[in-house]
Amino acid sequence: MRKRLEDLFKGISVLEKYHWDPKRIFHKVTSDSRAVESGDVFVACSGTRMDGHDFLGQAIYAKAAVVVFENEPEVTIPPHVTGVRVRDSRAALSGLLNRYYDCPDQKIKLVGVTGTNGKTTITYLLHRLLRERVPTAYLGTLWYELPSGRVTSVNTTPGPEVLAPMFHQMHEEGVKYCIMEVSSHAISQKRVHGLEFDLGVFTQLTQDHLDYHHSMEHYFQTKRSFFAGNPAPRKMLFNKDCAYGRRLIEEWPEARTYSVLNEADYCVKDLHMGFQGSGFQMSYRGKALPFQIRLPMRYNVANALTVLSAIDLLGFDLNDFRGALEEIPAIPGRMERIGTGTDYTVFVDYAHTPDAFEQVLHDAKHMGPKRIITVFGCGGDRDRGKRPLMTAVACCYSDVSILTTDNPRSEDPEEIFKDMREGFPKPLPPQGSIFEIPDRQEAIEKAVSLAKPGDVVFVLGKGHEDYQILGDGKIPFSDREVVDAALKRRSRVFLS
Repeated sequence: MRKRLEDLFKGISVLEKYHWDPKRIFHKVTSDSRAVESGDVFVACSGTRMDGHDFLGQAIYAKAAVVVFENEPEVTIPPHVTGVRVRDSRAALSGLLNRYYDCPDQKIKLVGVTGTNGKTTITYLLHRLLRERVPTAYLGTLWYELPSGRVTSVNTTPGPEVLAPMFHQMHEEGVKYCIMEVSSHAISQKRVHGLEFDLGVFTQLTQDHLDYHHSMEHYFQTKRSFFAGNPAPRKMLFNKDCAYGRRLIEEWPEARTYSVLNEADYCVKDLHMGFQGSGFQMSYRGKALPFQIRLPMRYNVANALTVLSAIDLLGFDLNDFRGALEEIPAIPGRMERIGTGTDYTVFVDYAHTPDAFEQVLHDAKHMGPKRIITVFGCGGDRDRGKRPLMTAVACCYSDVSILTTDNPRSEDPEEIFKDMREGFPKPLPPQGSIFEIPDRQEAIEKAVSLAKPGDVVFVLGKGHEDYQILGDGKIPFSDREVVDAALKRRSRVFLS
């Protein structure tokens, strides 16, 4: 696509221009100096590891037609190159790419879901339901999916150089709705800056990512900025059961609310939960509709309620989705039951925060299993403060807790275990209640071998992931596959 600078920079806040030629033709927009070709626009962005401003000279040498930056360049901008200084390079990159692709976000309806937990389940369910009625796309942790097929997701929320052309492709494929997870990192790094969302959803906020945000207040303010953006989502849906959600409700009283515990615009009545699924009445706008879902636990009822509330806000009739919701099977790695035909139950789940542990194990305890056996680890090079909290929750509700590794990255697993041990109960429970097994496969196999009739086993932390991160690399590893193999092995032993 060959376009002119005056069209590209329309609506972009510019501080200073060098050798400006509004009629100048350019080719593509990129923030990767290695990808610059003759006639391109290069946007210098500061990153966590590298600063694009250090590569302005390389981009000019590669014959970039335009260079965009926020810091005064240390290199001279030659007369044949247009230089543009902006207040925020990341925001400018998002805006330039969106304009380059003719603002595709205005041609499809975007639904953005943000919060610590629940994003993946909510977006996946919403996508699965809406696609039965209209062409729909999904962008999130599991994968990116368009009508033409799926691709592996690199980030929960991709950057603008992936988003903008993908939105353009969605429009060409006739997509009407794009359902996407919006992470706090994406908000902070301006990946969704300037996009027009038809609906913004806030699930809740609990401790996570404090290695990045440093405080819960900063974490919250990052999430809040998604709703305070320019433009703000046209409609908003907030969780009334979360203290941070109530803060948002106070600021945006026109937003719609949902709750499992309290009265709200959308709320739950007559809740029944079991390990095989849940049933509830949804109360909204003077109506009450019964629903069944195959997902266990109260938080999944909250997730389903969020999805149904969003569908109503988007203008659809909820009656049209009751049967489809009941038929949706387990979501990969989200409270997914592995194996059948056993007199005990094994679930794999992505829970990796203290609050997620609390939600899973608290509800499980109240469902009356004979014993709870929990396998879990804590990620390396990440928020250390949540490690003892996760351990404390696991030990509080579990009859057997098995500590293991979970993406140790460059950190020594023994250092991670040391933090986790700070959450051990005092005095320590009887021998056989807590195990430390660094090898995750051995830890999972141990849990399955210990299971007896009536027990429930939870393998928490990695969910759908099919890898372990060791150092800077990944090795193949799937909790789901390891559990399945352990169950089959145990079954053969009993049958032989």
